[in-house]
Amino acid sequence: MLERKRMTSLGKNFPAGAAKWTVPLRAVAIAGAALGFAAFAPQAQATDIDAKFAISIAGIPVGSGSVEASVKGHRYSIDAFAKTSGISRLFIDSKGRAVSEGSFRGDRMLPSMYALNSKEDKIHNIVQIAMRSGNVSDFSASPPLSKHSDRIPLRRVHTRGIVDPLSGLLMSVRSNKHRVGKSVCNRTVRMFDGRWRYNIELFYKETKEIRSSRKNAYSGPATVCGARIRFVAGHRPNKKSTKYMEENKDLEAWFVPVGDEPVVAVYRLQIGTMVGRMVLSARELTIK
Repeated sequence: MLERKRMTSLGKNFPAGAAKWTVPLRAVAIAGAALGFAAFAPQAQATDIDAKFAISIAGIPVGSGSVEASVKGHRYSIDAFAKTSGISRLFIDSKGRAVSEGSFRGDRMLPSMYALNSKEDKIHNIVQIAMRSGNVSDFSASPPLSKHSDRIPLRRVHTRGIVDPLSGLLMSVRSNKHRVGKSVCNRTVRMFDGRWRYNIELFYKETKEIRSSRKNAYSGPATVCGARIRFVAGHRPNKKSTKYMEENKDLEAWFVPVGDEPVVAVYRLQIGTMVGRMVLSARELTIK
């Protein structure tokens, strides 16, 4: 079994005094991160993406978030922030931040670090992962997973050839002509978030046309991918929430082209939860 260690080596990589990044429900944490997975394509010049998202459950606004991503040559960095708002704070008060960095080799994404710092009510969640060539070299997660005899042990083989959740907000495609349609979907991603290893199986559903008159809002084609979650390790197979997510058919990710590059970005996430459908949708999407 791969031991979870408290790391000090990643401390210097996580921004001092960082705010906390959040997801209100465990199902959202798993599915939301998983649906936006990926591999960037190297860029000759810097490309910056600034997105602002609205979060709702069963049609009721519950929070907001923002994502800033930068691709410079063979390096990338992503910074995300989210918080609950309005009436949802009567039930759950949470906010948090996550950061990720890495590089590219061909069409492969090779994250080098991922850090999550969130607070949900009185629970303070910290995850740090160091990676090398797509393989985890060290990681920590606090609080750790509870010990149960039916939990599938996480082994070193499970942490090889993976991507972290935040690095999945952009995805590379073979060329500009493949930025819309089936070639965007139809793939499986090996995801590790510091506690669970799971595969995300994406498949093509349809292509929609988005029209908006709002300033900085995206207009154009969007590829709709359906998704299935398959847990690999760190989970409890017989737990109700595990079964719910693996049987969940209400998972979608919408991807839109990014500038003039062979890259697509997450525009909308749809996640079925036990309390209603959760939707993360872009209010603004700016490509510089």
